[in-house]
Amino acid sequence: MTMAPPFRLVDLGPTHADALAALHAESFDEGWSAASFVTMLGMPGTYGYMAVRGEDDEPLGFALFRAGGGEAEVLTVATRPQARGQGVARALMRQGLGMAQELDVETMFLEVAADNAPALGLYRSLGFRQTGRRKAYYARPDGSRDDALVMALAC
Repeated sequence: MTMAPPFRLVDLGPTHADALAALHAESFDEGWSAASFVTMLGMPGTYGYMAVRGEDDEPLGFALFRAGGGEAEVLTVATRPQARGQGVARALMRQGLGMAQELDVETMFLEVAADNAPALGLYRSLGFRQTGRRKAYYARPDGSRDDALVMALAC
């Protein structure tokens, strides 16, 4: 018998914008604003999911995608630091990939920092392969820069 995960996934909407901005700020050097999330969620082809836990629907993480023209991209994935390693990002990505197939997406793309080993491990385990590299793409708070790896998956 398979155990249910300790969280559930809900469809994202504009009412989640504040929670998304808070989660994003916990996960990235430059967090996106709630207004940015409202704008993105209003764009055609954008969809996403949030992992929540408990009776109060505590947000654990989210993934945001955009599909169109037979392609899709992972816009961002964020998991609350204390929820990492619990399958949150994997469940979110699988849900997003499932929707991409329903939307007849042929290829899913993403960008990830070259030094983000946990994310790279997840994406590779899902079948993503590196297709390109953007030199010095990500600016770090200390002034350094890191490359972005461009990855793709045939859906």
